Amino acid sequence: MAKIYQGKVSVYSNSNNQLVVKPDVDGKFDHTNVVELYKTMVTIGKKNKMEVRVFKPEQGGDTPVLMSDRWGKPYVALLPERKAPGAVKVTVQKLA
Repeated sequence: MAKIYQGKVSVYSNSNNQLVVKPDVDGKFDHTNVVELYKTMVTIGKKNKMEVRVFKPEQGGDTPVLMSDRWGKPYVALLPERKAPGAVKVTVQKLA
């Protein structure tokens, strides 16, 4: 199961002409400013005509999240917006 990546990352281009994120101790981006990371990747991709490599599930999504795979490598995922645990009011009715 994927988790939120806690380290710092930088944007790199791989041999397939794709923009990817890689761990970097001196990196500018982390999980707190992932929106800025995604916007930077899109800008660089358009400027250099490169593909931005992100994970987008079938149900879609538009919120960028910095995740780590099972081996600890970071990647950007576009996930649906999630509500905070206390934001959804659940009503319970006694039926019997």
